[in-house]
Amino acid sequence: MFGKEENINNFEIEEKDVVKLLSGKTFTDENFPVASFVIKKDIQEYIRAFYFFARTADDIADHSTLPSKEKVKILTYFDYILKVEKKTSITALNNIINFFPEISFAKKYSRNLLKAFLMDAKGKKYRNWDDLVFYCKYSANPVGRFVIDLIYQKKKLQQKNFEEIYVASDCLCTSLQIINHLQDCKKDFLQLERVYIPEFFLKKHSLNKEIFYIKKSHVNFFNLVHEIVEKVEIMLVKSSKGLKMIKPWGLRKETLIILNIAKRLCYLLRINDVLRKNVKLSRIDLIFCFIKGIMN
Repeated sequence: MFGKEENINNFEIEEKDVVKLLSGKTFTDENFPVASFVIKKDIQEYIRAFYFFARTADDIADHSTLPSKEKVKILTYFDYILKVEKKTSITALNNIINFFPEISFAKKYSRNLLKAFLMDAKGKKYRNWDDLVFYCKYSANPVGRFVIDLIYQKKKLQQKNFEEIYVASDCLCTSLQIINHLQDCKKDFLQLERVYIPEFFLKKHSLNKEIFYIKKSHVNFFNLVHEIVEKVEIMLVKSSKGLKMIKPWGLRKETLIILNIAKRLCYLLRINDVLRKNVKLSRIDLIFCFIKGIMN
């Protein structure tokens, strides 16, 4: 993934220093449930361990003062540790490695996530929609596929309709990632100098990065957000049918809850201005999405 293995010593890090770089955020800080009550407790621990691994890597990639070179060094070291399954003093890495003998796919999905975090660390630019979807292929989609594979394996269920289910999961996860990009677009630029909105859309609406310094509404940016939300909503419609094919009740309900959360966020992004307001779900919104998801 990163070149010749014999050069890996160039990426050795002080493991104890990694902890100091972490944000302290947990799954309770997310817009969507991370193994909620509809998922059995014996499975929740796997999902949350995978989440904390992703959170750890994300904190490195998003650190506001850490130089890009150091981010790449740490994330490259993480990938090497996963590849050789070496224990470290980094809890999040150890926890995910502990699962490898039992759920071998965890290795593939965790290493795929690191590809996205390395894109972030290197300051990747997104020229068009396809560039952004490619990023989401690694930043978001492995999470959905990990959860699906995990629950089907744990319940010893035959994998039926998996191509349709994977496509549905990918559409949902990619949608959530892009929604999050829109929610955080101003913060991402001001704090990290990172822009996930593809250059194509900025140029189409006669905008540039200066728009993120503006504290008032701008009709062109409002139209840009609407155009991206429309594309996301198309993916969510495509996602719905496949999610309903998921056999385990808890997993099916969890994904439908998340689908309703994504739909609600799209609505909120349409009626609010992300340049002026932090767009997020209210507690009532969340309750409504849970109820609707479980009843579907």
